[in-house]
Amino acid sequence: MIIFLRSGGKLRDRLKPDVDQYTRRVEVEGDQPLRDILNEVGVPDSLVAFAFINGKLERLDYRPVDGDVITLQPPVSGG
Repeated sequence: MIIFLRSGGKLRDRLKPDVDQYTRRVEVEGDQPLRDILNEVGVPDSLVAFAFINGKLERLDYRPVDGDVITLQPPVSGG
């Protein structure tokens, strides 16, 4: 199955987009939680505060389905 991971900022650098400047296409084998998929593509789940999937807030234990567009949000930081 194919999913699309999107993000901006410093998280985007870890994501290494290949579709456009924010989006990476990922081929996923089997029924894996988002947390495992992120680790496989080099994005530690500690860098992701939450994910929006098809307009809905989801946890990192969400199991994507074919065609999902997943927007990753890094933790808020600053002073």
